Amino acid sequence: MEEFTVGAWLFALALVAFAVVTTIGFIRRSRQMEKMQSLMGSDTVSLPGWTEGETVRLLSSAEQPGFYTLKPRFLSRIETIAFHHLKRAVPQHEVLAHVRLLDLFQLTAEGEDEKWLEAFRRIAYLDVSFAVCDGDMVIIAVVDLENPAIAADERLTRLHQAKKLALKTAHVRYISFAPMHPPTEQELRQMVLRPDTLLA
Repeated sequence: MEEFTVGAWLFALALVAFAVVTTIGFIRRSRQMEKMQSLMGSDTVSLPGWTEGETVRLLSSAEQPGFYTLKPRFLSRIETIAFHHLKRAVPQHEVLAHVRLLDLFQLTAEGEDEKWLEAFRRIAYLDVSFAVCDGDMVIIAVVDLENPAIAADERLTRLHQAKKLALKTAHVRYISFAPMHPPTEQELRQMVLRPDTLLA
């Protein structure tokens, strides 16, 4: 009887310990999610726990007709002209279009969740018109087509400044020109390949 009582007590203590650990883990997770949502802004979609059921649901919704349609063009006509102009200027290099800053950069704040999320949030929706790479796909320069609408919109101006600052911080060679008044192929080649063509 005494052995049974001791065993029962040990089992009860184990259950209590398990409940305490589970509760603490849940509280920590909730606090982390609150921090992530506050860092990413109230207008950003929250990050739900990812489950196998969620994956299946998303895959099934992707199969429904009408959700996605192919764009008429990957590049606009003006972008297409600029793309071929840039390709002729640097024929030995690879030119990629509509490149996100997230694809160009490595976020170096890993291990510090708040700083990492803040760095991610700054560049999450920013991109450049073109990225120029050498044969080993090393980034040589980025090229933007100037957009007159940016100067007329305060929000777009701030985003553009944030993009330029991020590129400058990463020491990326940055070039921009008006698509209706592009530099010559020789001028553009010199701008892309010249070592001192860094963002001022």
